[in-house]
Amino acid sequence: MPPGEVAKLAGVQWDDLRVFLAVAQAGSLRRAARALGFGQPTVIRRLRQLEESLGTRLFERTPDGHRLTKGGQHLLPMAQGVADAATVIDRRRMAFGDDAGGVVRVTTGEWVARFLAPHLAGLADTHRDLTVELDESHMEPDLDRRESDLFVRHGLPARGHLVRVGLGSIAAAIYGAKSLVDAQPAARTDTRWRACPWVAYDAPHEYFRSMAWLMERLGDRRPQVRASRFSLQVEAIRAGAGLGILPCFVGDADAGLVRLTAPITELGADYWLLVHPDLKMVPRVRLLIDWIRTAFKDSRRALQGTGPLRRSAGGSRSAAACCGSGSPIRRRSIRIRSSTPMDFGLSLDQAP
Repeated sequence: MPPGEVAKLAGVQWDDLRVFLAVAQAGSLRRAARALGFGQPTVIRRLRQLEESLGTRLFERTPDGHRLTKGGQHLLPMAQGVADAATVIDRRRMAFGDDAGGVVRVTTGEWVARFLAPHLAGLADTHRDLTVELDESHMEPDLDRRESDLFVRHGLPARGHLVRVGLGSIAAAIYGAKSLVDAQPAARTDTRWRACPWVAYDAPHEYFRSMAWLMERLGDRRPQVRASRFSLQVEAIRAGAGLGILPCFVGDADAGLVRLTAPITELGADYWLLVHPDLKMVPRVRLLIDWIRTAFKDSRRALQGTGPLRRSAGGSRSAAACCGSGSPIRRRSIRIRSSTPMDFGLSLDQAP
């Protein structure tokens, strides 16, 4: 940012600029307040404070929300430059410490979150000064802006500046409750697509590869149970509401379920861990990277549908060597959060 532009922001508080950017992005005070976790009066107060500091109006009210004035349009790139610089400072600040304590945020989809969550107990026991935030989300976080520290995704990501770590593959197959399969022998045959009830994602998630694959086989039939979340589908399948697609590490571990197909080649996927280059050698981030790699390696057969699931210990030997074990025990914290829809909506449709 040129010195002259910086001078214009002298005396402006960073929190005021954060509010300005949130309103500019959201287009309304209410949505900006929700995104920031503030009350709407706080957003209004900070906007007024910023406008008084700069001596100009930044937004005008319209029927559709708040629109930037010319002054706001001029401020926007400067404020974004400050935000980008603050993000870089915050990201590199993590590298200043030399212990494994602190918070690491891991964002991933529902299948991997379901796999990692049970393994966290061992990690918490061996690294009690570490806080892990496991964020289950269908949205890809912006690692440049530190919306997350680590992101686990399926499919080879486009080559860019992010560091990519290969983890392995996860297989999926068709499963059904024993009671349903016993009552409907067609579940074990290729007539299952037309003869049996099905459990699947709801309409907003039909873009998922597993949904496209299933709907192609169901044709004009509709699943009898459609759920917005994977965990709801598991419960519905377990209860005998219908057949469904599950990752093998989930279905094979449930004594109440029967696997009806071999792992489905079209639904198998390689998973990758992404991390920003500035964070890859931060001790606590390195520890989580090594721990996730070890969890995938130790459970490779279960993830590929060829063996039982193994619970990972607290971390790999390399993680312990990287971060040491001499720091005092301060806290033990695991935070699990879902960014997928939380209305637990379950749609029950009559099959035609």
